[in-house]
Amino acid sequence: METPITAQIEKLEKEISNERERLSSDRMDISFGELINLYKNQELIIRPEYQRLYRWNLKQKTALIESILLGIPIPPIFVAEDSEGVWELVDGLQRVSSFISFFGELDDDLTKMPEELNDEIVVEEDLRVWNKWSLEAGSLVPSLEDIDIDSLPNKYKINLKRAVCRVEILRGESSTAMKYELFKRLNSGGSKLTPQEIRNAIYRGINPIVNELLSELSKNPAFLKLTALSNQKKQELYDQELILRFIALLNNQESVNDNLENYLNHYMESAVKSPVFDKVGLEKIFNEVIDIIHKVGDEKTFRNQSNLFVPALFEGITIGVAQNIDKYRNNDSLLKERINAIKIDSDFKKYSGSASNSKSRVKNRLTRANQIFQE
Repeated sequence: METPITAQIEKLEKEISNERERLSSDRMDISFGELINLYKNQELIIRPEYQRLYRWNLKQKTALIESILLGIPIPPIFVAEDSEGVWELVDGLQRVSSFISFFGELDDDLTKMPEELNDEIVVEEDLRVWNKWSLEAGSLVPSLEDIDIDSLPNKYKINLKRAVCRVEILRGESSTAMKYELFKRLNSGGSKLTPQEIRNAIYRGINPIVNELLSELSKNPAFLKLTALSNQKKQELYDQELILRFIALLNNQESVNDNLENYLNHYMESAVKSPVFDKVGLEKIFNEVIDIIHKVGDEKTFRNQSNLFVPALFEGITIGVAQNIDKYRNNDSLLKERINAIKIDSDFKKYSGSASNSKSRVKNRLTRANQIFQE
């Protein structure tokens, strides 16, 4: 007779087996010099648009070079292989970029200085990212101070290039969902990647059309004013996630499930694989909706009484207007009235509270929003 624990173990074994079948991985040891060659030949891709900014300071970069010179083991890097065999860096941006830039081989798009970081003015001396930078005094080798690649003795240059790095490879035949999990679990930079940054990383490799749409729409001046997001939120692509939510919930509301993150993943994957993805149509409806709302709204439109940005309000107002757009093209007074109404509506608030991203709450919230904007 099968016991509950036996059934659970059988289920466990089946789940593990199924998930392992979705993953094809490999590992190899490769020299840092070969990593430079792969990068120069565009066989190793570093995408700054989703890895945020390369932001190690001089002390951290020096510690890396010092460690390699001394033979101290370096943590492995993780790459995802595409259908052409090209590696895309998943984890290890700072290590790889620091090494490549020390040799003067880093592309211009990764050597740019951000104006702001996390709402604070960046101290240029701490975060400079130029090629052929000079080391500071190492904690173990103080004489490294002011040494650059040109002044470093040749034998140490050779040692650096011959030093070995472990590379963990997610093969191209692995499922997209598994690649998403790899990004999510293994990225170990100073600040973890957000779900939208991971989506952009994964799905750009299939087709960049959705990434490009989200990036373009996030620059809409009216959208910027209405959302008034912090620089940190923008760096984390929260603005693009809001736009993805609007597009997904407007066009595929019936597929909402209890995991909003997975729902957005599935929508974006289906969109990048669709031969009929209507980029122009989506761009038109989003911009029109935002422009209509902007005529009567401001940076408080999507915020509560505590001045906190409320994603549920953003979804409810934008989708409510989109579903009734003919009514609001030339009726500013009614729109203003309806926006005020949704912000105080008890039913809408009830579906926007705790567990607001559950399937039933999302659907009930958007149904109520549509009712309010239909009135």
